[in-house]
Amino acid sequence: MEQQILAMDVRQLEKLSVLQDEDSPNLVTDMARGYLDRTPQRIGRMRELLTTGNADQLAHEAHGLATSSGMFGMMRVRLHCKALENLARRSRLEGAGELLAAVERAYAEALPLLLAQLGLRDRG
Repeated sequence: MEQQILAMDVRQLEKLSVLQDEDSPNLVTDMARGYLDRTPQRIGRMRELLTTGNADQLAHEAHGLATSSGMFGMMRVRLHCKALENLARRSRLEGAGELLAAVERAYAEALPLLLAQLGLRDRG
C-alpha cells in the first residue's frame, strides 16, 4: 500500500518557529509570504521550461520548489516536485506535464491550509 503524504505538515512550521525571537516574532510568516509570492511564478516558469523542452533548467526549478515547499510543510508539492526533478535530470520529459499538473493541484490543495496555519487571508 502506498504511503499517504500529507498535504500540509504543520510540524515543519513548528521547526521553523525556533528561528523567531523577540526581535523577529513574525519571521516564519514573513518567510512564508515570500514563498507564497514566488511560487505561482515558479510554477509558471516550470511550465515554460517544459514547453521549450529545457530539462536541465526544469530540474533546477523543480529542485528549488521542492526544497522551499518542504520547508513550509507543503509535502505533496515537495513529493511531486522531486518526482519532476528526477524525471528531468534523466533528460526525459515524457510524463512531466502530468507531474507539473500534480504540483499545481497539490499547491492549490495545501495553500488554504498553510494560510490558515499562518493566520493569513486567502491569496486567490
